Amino acid sequence: MRKMVLNHASLAAPDQHIALEWLQDIATGMASLIQSGVVSPSIGMHLHPNEIPCLTDKSLLDMYFELGKQGKRDESSFLLGLSTKVPLISEAEPNVADRFSMCEALGCEAKTLSTEDGEPLVMCAITDGILVGFPSEPVWEKNRITVTFDEMLQDGCIKEVSEIIDNLTRSAHAQPILSRFRAELRQLTSPSALWKHRESAFPGLKFGPDVESHLARLDRSLLHTVVNKLANLDEAASQWRDDGGPEPHWPCKVTPESDSDMRDKRQRKKRRFRSYRGTRVLFTWHARYGSGGRIHLRFDAATHEVEIGYVGPHL
Repeated sequence: MRKMVLNHASLAAPDQHIALEWLQDIATGMASLIQSGVVSPSIGMHLHPNEIPCLTDKSLLDMYFELGKQGKRDESSFLLGLSTKVPLISEAEPNVADRFSMCEALGCEAKTLSTEDGEPLVMCAITDGILVGFPSEPVWEKNRITVTFDEMLQDGCIKEVSEIIDNLTRSAHAQPILSRFRAELRQLTSPSALWKHRESAFPGLKFGPDVESHLARLDRSLLHTVVNKLANLDEAASQWRDDGGPEPHWPCKVTPESDSDMRDKRQRKKRRFRSYRGTRVLFTWHARYGSGGRIHLRFDAATHEVEIGYVGPHL
């Protein structure tokens, strides 16, 4: 799971009112990424929140508490509840810590950075982290920014490196970051990777445990087709939660099992699979993929859940 890293160099606001507005907004964006399974509920910092200045006379921790005093208790509790990782290399794998020690930040876009101010950006660049901060300057206003740094290679040579990193300084930045992340996950080329990252790649869908073995037996040439079909179903499932109604508005053909199959005990049994809740249930709808492939699913109008129970050849 990806990590968030605080861009302490961006924590400059003209006054407390604006600082609190920004803090509330980025808390909303961070919570969205956590709930979507993109990042862990933690944030890396170069110092503890009480040691990081946010205003002339107040630390970042002071602002967390001030947010609660202003009536934004949910946002305040969220920020205070985040696990803080200090210093930046806290809990980093040895290879990450070693590479980090060999890098020195030069700048971001047209902005020159000191070594200390550039370290969070470098950490994001080498770990695929997400930079978090205030939109205090035009350079920090974008959801993607380019960081440049020097890196000492194993042969002792120094190479200038430029990397594009995700940047969240407004809640609106969460959606494009999330969209890019899911698009990358959907390029997965192995059934095991698809199963491992299913919740992040398809957050609108539930998956029964039998699907893991179904994917393992899947013809590799059909994996991309299955992923695209699951993406279509995920889009419909996510939209259903907002739109409501008796069933999702499917962007692809989703049909119920035939009456003859439902009356046949043997055919009904073939369409029973384990639900993510642990019990065996009947999956009475299906979508098609490729030549004869089926994705059996079920949906519940009361909970707006869409669950996948089977992926494979026509039963």
